[in-house]
Amino acid sequence: MNRLYHPRSFLSLLLTGFIFVALPLIVALVSSIHILNGMVQQSAVAVYRSVARIDSCRKVGDLLLRQERSARLFAVLEEREHLEDVELRHHEVVDLLRQFVGLNTDNELAPFIEELQIKEQRVVSALLESGSPLSPDVIHQETALNEHMTISELLVVPAVDAEGKGSKKQQLETILDEYVGIGELVGRLEDMSNHLMTQEVEALKDRVRVNKTTLAWQISGLIGFSVLLVVLFISLINKPVRQLDRGIELLGEGDFSTPIQISGPRDLETLGAKLDWLRKRLRVLDREKVKMLAHISHELKTPLSSIKEGAGLLKDGLLGPLNENQVEVVGILDNNCRKLQKLIQDILDFNMAQARELPMDLEQVQVDKLVEEVTEDHRNAMLARNIQLTMNLRSLFVTANPKQLKTVIDNLLANAVKFTPDYGSISITMTEKGGNLHLVVEDTGPGISAEDRAQIFLPFYQGAQKSRSAVKGSGLGLAVSKEYIESCGGTLRLLPSLQGARFEISLPSV
Repeated sequence: MNRLYHPRSFLSLLLTGFIFVALPLIVALVSSIHILNGMVQQSAVAVYRSVARIDSCRKVGDLLLRQERSARLFAVLEEREHLEDVELRHHEVVDLLRQFVGLNTDNELAPFIEELQIKEQRVVSALLESGSPLSPDVIHQETALNEHMTISELLVVPAVDAEGKGSKKQQLETILDEYVGIGELVGRLEDMSNHLMTQEVEALKDRVRVNKTTLAWQISGLIGFSVLLVVLFISLINKPVRQLDRGIELLGEGDFSTPIQISGPRDLETLGAKLDWLRKRLRVLDREKVKMLAHISHELKTPLSSIKEGAGLLKDGLLGPLNENQVEVVGILDNNCRKLQKLIQDILDFNMAQARELPMDLEQVQVDKLVEEVTEDHRNAMLARNIQLTMNLRSLFVTANPKQLKTVIDNLLANAVKFTPDYGSISITMTEKGGNLHLVVEDTGPGISAEDRAQIFLPFYQGAQKSRSAVKGSGLGLAVSKEYIESCGGTLRLLPSLQGARFEISLPSV
């Protein structure tokens, strides 16, 4: 038989099962780590970009504020160093805005940055164009005033009444007014940066939810797949073990005809082949045992028949008159010959039934008539001990060997009579259910102990309960009965009961 996987040993099957079951769990672990790493990296990038954007906005605002301060100082003092500071802050703002553009991946801040660059460039260019030096007298005057005034006072100092200076001051004031719009633009840039940070946080939350759902589905699917693999490998492991167990049970039950086949790892198949070899060997030995017992029993029957005939002749006085003691001895001899003859016949019947070598001669049998014939044979024994017999029979037919079926019913009723106490009762009930006939024989005797129940159908087994019959049984009656019923396709069972023994015959009805 072609198989996808044929392990060399039971250990390799276990190791393979462990690897295959652990593999989906390892995949789930690796996938979880990968998803978590991706989330951590995305979170780190989002945090870095948001922080850098906010920091850049703050730095740009600080630089522009310092630039505006230097510009206003230049407008008041007209000192060249303040104009150089404005130009220096301009270069720093340009570099910072260039970096800011690199952080702006979604282009939402681009219009604001471009507008800020244009306005800042226009203001700086205008300041630089108006940066022509003043006369030395004016510079000296304003320097003297600067030594005694603060910056806030300087911003409100009235313009020096010099030629051409009033118009220049007005021009500078107009230029400086542009910083109001620049400040508002920086404020909007900060607000937009904060808004983008909030959007990134929300997007990050959405990604976390999506990754969480994806991870849950992946883990659930992989765990389900692992469970399927566990079930698969349990069945692969359990199948040969069950086959071995069943084969050993068949050997223990004495069934040497059913082949033992083990499918699975090669070492278990080898073990199954050895068990099958043992089965074949036991079958040969069992046949030899049956032949030997049959031969011995047959050899014993011939001299036993001669002894029984001689005892009969002596008992009948055909060889001369006997005194009272001689008659008693001859009676004992004749009685024991009958016992021995019945025991030999029981052994022969049991061995032939086990070997399935008796001719079946199956025919339709009316069971209720057969039960009445058997009960008639035991009526005197029951009347002598005041045993009450109750029968509930139906006219039903089965396919069986009438002689064997009569023997079975006779064995069950004989056991019931033997173990039922005086003034007890025996009931025989016949029913039909599911196409099967059920015949139950129940008595009010001491019953069968739990220790005896498991062995009651074994050959030569006799329970611990003492019978009330003077004739001791051979212990083969129930074993022979079970073999006869099973050969007809039925079952013979001992049913649980509150008092006494309760046996059931089940046969397919016609």
